[in-house]
Amino acid sequence: MKKQVLMLFVIVTMASACSSYNYYSVEHKPVDRTKYKTFAWIPEGQSKSTSIYDNDVATDKIVESASQEMGNKGFILQSENPDLLLRYTAVVKKEIKDYTEPVYYNAPARLLPRVGYYRGRGVYYYSYYNPMPIYVGDQERRIRVKANSIIIDIIDRKTSKVIWRGWAEGEVNNPEKAVNEIPQVIGNIFKKLA
Repeated sequence: MKKQVLMLFVIVTMASACSSYNYYSVEHKPVDRTKYKTFAWIPEGQSKSTSIYDNDVATDKIVESASQEMGNKGFILQSENPDLLLRYTAVVKKEIKDYTEPVYYNAPARLLPRVGYYRGRGVYYYSYYNPMPIYVGDQERRIRVKANSIIIDIIDRKTSKVIWRGWAEGEVNNPEKAVNEIPQVIGNIFKKLA
């Protein structure tokens, strides 16, 4: 019994730990750590953010988390003559998602009169009949959600070209939770950096 409870706890914990973000990355050429050693931040890109990321707390969390991840990869933050430039863009927009749900028809339950025979005599009784639900199609629902994207660009300073872009996309249900998840989201974006 204890093993079953423990296993159930582990499964629930793993399911709840799954992130609601999807992570992607694109690179023009590999980020060579022998060629690039330093980085600096440039002002953020054209953010279409609402009040969720349009504040100093969110900006500081994004910059600090990304700087820490770059430091973990062996790059040094240097504002004078850096090899790489980092830029982030935060986008929050309203989208309409379509969900389809199955529709069933439940026929009403009813009592049916029956006739049976017992020792040669007719016996009248009622039987209860409750049919199974019948699948009749799908119903489409449209729900308005806030879609969230955080984009990190790594730019070669000499050529001014983006050599790597990583981003996360997800839904924002709770603005406070979205801001508190920034370090985890940035960490997962940088896991895509080879």
